[in-house]
Amino acid sequence: MADWYLIVEKTPLPAAENMARDEYLFNLCHEEKAGFFRLYSWEIPTFSFGVSQKITKAINTEFIEKNGCAFVRRITGGKTVLHNDEITYAVVSSEDIFYRDNDLYQSYKLISQVLVDAFNKIDVEAYLSKGSPPALSKTNNPCFSFPTPNEIEIAGKKIVGSAQKRDNRALLQHGSVPVSMDYQLYADGANSRPAIISHSMTTLNEASQKNREDLVEALVHCFREFVNQPFKEFEFAEYDKKKIAEIREKYQSKDWNYIL
Repeated sequence: MADWYLIVEKTPLPAAENMARDEYLFNLCHEEKAGFFRLYSWEIPTFSFGVSQKITKAINTEFIEKNGCAFVRRITGGKTVLHNDEITYAVVSSEDIFYRDNDLYQSYKLISQVLVDAFNKIDVEAYLSKGSPPALSKTNNPCFSFPTPNEIEIAGKKIVGSAQKRDNRALLQHGSVPVSMDYQLYADGANSRPAIISHSMTTLNEASQKNREDLVEALVHCFREFVNQPFKEFEFAEYDKKKIAEIREKYQSKDWNYIL
């Protein structure tokens, strides 16, 4: 059985640092069987978009920069997300449980079910979505404007937006759990309209009287139950930080962010 490590970031971090840390953990899981559950937040409002999206279609860079926000291309798929007042999670693992059928959707569903369990633990009736018309996935509509199969919904509205990268040795799935949402900011930065997004998504504040800390506690509890062992503590050592800094340069570069 692989060791599992818990990382709860107390300090909000810049976009490039967050993405570099997730990628570094993904690389670590290629070196040995291991699992990481990371919870984090963002220093300033940040628009992240999928690895295969064309930047000019996914976001409005002029608006984002003018309004003091940031943007970054993820190594995972999916559509544009505004990370602001939220809980962000990352599951990074080379555990066999995610490779029994060598199927992205099976592993995605496993993780989504744990997220559902966490919401249910704080008395929020969440469930797995059946998805949206396939044509929507071919558009550049923002992530929270439509659910994909096995994402999480509450009363018909999307509450978590997730994306995954995997190969034959390890996976990285990270996702956004909005506590609140500035729909106008999200829409303007993602080339959309506020009504389209607010019609399709909800937030923790809108769906529950529970707070951020309640949900963080439930998430840690449910993921600990899922891996069926205590989490080990993990802190990035100086060696780790040097490697992360090297990866961070990519996420700060135009070569990466404007590649498409």
